[in-house]
Amino acid sequence: MRKDRIYNQEQIVGFIKEALEEFTHIIDSKYITKSEFTKFNKFFKNLLRQTKKKKNPYYYPKYNGEVSNDEFYYTYPAFHTYEDAKCIGRYITLNTENVPDLNIKEIYKQFPLLIENHELLISLKPNIKPGRRPKDLEKDYEAERIRKAALENKATCGICHNYWELVDMDNKKDIIADHGFTLGYGQRNNVCFGARFKSWEKSPESKIQYVKVILKPTLKEVLNSKPSQATVDALIKMVKQYEIADNFYWNLSREDRFDKKPPEAPEYLLPGQQIGYRLYKPKVKNVNLSLITEVWFEYKSRLENEIARFEKQIAEWVLKPTPKEKQEDIAQTNAINNLVKIQTMEDKYE
Repeated sequence: MRKDRIYNQEQIVGFIKEALEEFTHIIDSKYITKSEFTKFNKFFKNLLRQTKKKKNPYYYPKYNGEVSNDEFYYTYPAFHTYEDAKCIGRYITLNTENVPDLNIKEIYKQFPLLIENHELLISLKPNIKPGRRPKDLEKDYEAERIRKAALENKATCGICHNYWELVDMDNKKDIIADHGFTLGYGQRNNVCFGARFKSWEKSPESKIQYVKVILKPTLKEVLNSKPSQATVDALIKMVKQYEIADNFYWNLSREDRFDKKPPEAPEYLLPGQQIGYRLYKPKVKNVNLSLITEVWFEYKSRLENEIARFEKQIAEWVLKPTPKEKQEDIAQTNAINNLVKIQTMEDKYE
């Protein structure tokens, strides 16, 4: 069984402070996007959630006397800044199993404005903007990110372009630490391709290899997988089999369904995809060659555009200092300027 990471009270307080700094920036900028609203609505709701014992609606005894699930379950407050679309952030259930020295009352004392901040967030709902935050409203926030990256000796991943720790491993110095993975079944699943390469500031190699090893081979497979009528016939067969299996499943009694999983809905899955095009939304779709070709062409075009974008970035790449090096250069320049000023003042009064 996988053990979740253990935190302490001080770390949780630090995470909350960091999240509230970002929230304050959003409020001060008088601009909020849909993703920011969703993220902080979850953040406040989960943090303010009360610990409660609840009756499990899925509990009922089996015939042999065993029970299907626990009769009761507990809800706990949580630190929640995880964003599914970006696969970044944290979700930490705030109980003594995950935070042994947890004092939730003390946390609420340290952050007395959580409810007011949540109400303020809700009041901004009519002002939500679509898309991403404009660049001119990111300057201060980006400067803060760079400051923290410099403080923690982080640099830019060449693939996801987020800041990550620089580590020494695999007989390599100052490479990007593993990130972008999920935990499950006692092991790590997946990792960002840019991990264990030099940072983007120091080398374009991660992007070069990504184009060479991932994008171009995937595009080649996709071009070789152009749908035909035979493809459509196979998908129609899958849809019909799904309809039969789905009808059979939902005609079973509740007891018979309990130990069975519902049939998986059919997908049109292309090379490189983890989730394919669902052939029902929510009903079974009319599968034909025109529809499937359109799905294939859209995915092919996305890959071609991604390759073109990456190759442009590679062609324009230039060596740059990491955030820490940049901060050190600024500090050194300021020190020299101060010495020059002092020397000038001394010369003036001699």
